[in-house]
Amino acid sequence: MANTFSQLFAAKQVNNAAVDTLFTVGASPASNLARNVRVRFANTTAGAVTIKAWAVPPAGTAGDTNVCLPTTSITANSYIDVDIPVMIASGFLQAQAGAATSITATCLDGFIQS
Repeated sequence: MANTFSQLFAAKQVNNAAVDTLFTVGASPASNLARNVRVRFANTTAGAVTIKAWAVPPAGTAGDTNVCLPTTSITANSYIDVDIPVMIASGFLQAQAGAATSITATCLDGFIQS
């Protein structure tokens, strides 16, 4: 069987009004794991903006027990690269920016293993 590669999620601006789901691990097969996921959070504004991210288990909610990037300030026109913990089937990656239309999330690496 051949390996097939595809982008985990397209680059998108992170919502600031509510927690934003960036990526969900496929539910089938149930053995799916997202591994080696690396995300770049880039601040495209002229001022510092905060970002926070969570690797949430299936049917869970973003909280202190699953935070993978605590609230971090990204300086103007800069970025931070974040390694995301292994996520199981139906787990999801969420983030929230400190200001509207300011932080772009881009998937740099990662794969689904089953």
